[in-house]
Amino acid sequence: MMLSNEDIKTALTTGELKVNPLKPEFIRASGITMHLGERLLKPLPGKVVDVKNRVAPDYKQILLTPDAPYQLEPGEFLLGHTLQTVTVGPNLGFFIEGRSTLARVGLTIVQTAMLVYPGHSDRTVTLELANHGPNPILLYPKMKIARVALFQMKTPSSERYDDEGKYRNQVWVGEPIFGNEILED
Repeated sequence: MMLSNEDIKTALTTGELKVNPLKPEFIRASGITMHLGERLLKPLPGKVVDVKNRVAPDYKQILLTPDAPYQLEPGEFLLGHTLQTVTVGPNLGFFIEGRSTLARVGLTIVQTAMLVYPGHSDRTVTLELANHGPNPILLYPKMKIARVALFQMKTPSSERYDDEGKYRNQVWVGEPIFGNEILED
């Protein structure tokens, strides 16, 4: 069952969901508006990515300020993060998705990793930013960047992401961690 604005308020009151910072106007009819954090990671060219041998690209860190937005060029890809930190309880499913307004100019914020697992605690959510449009897009810190949809799980999850999840120690946006990417016989 998808949560309504009233269900979301209840989850926030009970502590099943925590979002910080949060203003009442961020809560929408069936979701929460999220904002862009200040740190970006730009993958640098020059390496062949090899998940089997754990070879990832090098990254350049970019710090956004209100007076110095980042110009995301057509075809460019970056990692970013939400301004908000999030805690997701064992009874909730948490999906993050792009906003229609930004999609209409070509910006996607999730390429494949839209699920935030139960047990994700007090951390930002990593965003996979890509410009699929023909024009550059300026990225500002604290701009509206995503929507969250929440679902009530049929039974509480017995696994918590922060117990063993490979990105559990990344408080902000971080580089990929390759491990066990190839199925062994």
